[in-house]
Amino acid sequence: MNIEDLQSIMIDSYQVGYMEAIKSYEPSQDSIRLREVKKWLKMMKIDLKRFNILVQKDIIKPFRKGQGKNSPLYFSKTEIKQALSVANVSRILARDKVKSVINDNVALRCSLH
Repeated sequence: MNIEDLQSIMIDSYQVGYMEAIKSYEPSQDSIRLREVKKWLKMMKIDLKRFNILVQKDIIKPFRKGQGKNSPLYFSKTEIKQALSVANVSRILARDKVKSVINDNVALRCSLH
């Protein structure tokens, strides 16, 4: 893990904490309609593909305000940011693990010759 990875993790953690505070004091500020998500993700510099993958895997779950089938779908901004932060940490750890395995294999091959 390099300094940029650590910085990214820290920034994500601060943002999630801030969003949790906003959610607890102003719950209505945390909800975003499905049709507004794309614009919000772009503003937050979050990849739409990553978001869609997390929704497909039920890691990020939409909810309805209202009982009707036609009620609009909403997402929690905090839940989106938390899921993306965890995915980012997982990506960093997986990358580091792959690098470690490659380095171990290279060292093993060198010692065999």
